[in-house]
Amino acid sequence: MALRAVVVRGLAKEAEEDLNKFLRSHEVRILHMAQSESGDHISITLIVEDPDPLT
Repeated sequence: MALRAVVVRGLAKEAEEDLNKFLRSHEVRILHMAQSESGDHISITLIVEDPDPLT
């Protein structure tokens, strides 16, 4: 297993769609999640434990 950071940035709706797409396509365990805003964009950062880091 490997730890990695995943960052999603964009308008709120776009970031939500990208995050959902990532979570549907990867089997990970979320260890930490943070969100920040800048103007009308948001950044979502996940620290995840990936059972198979090569996919």
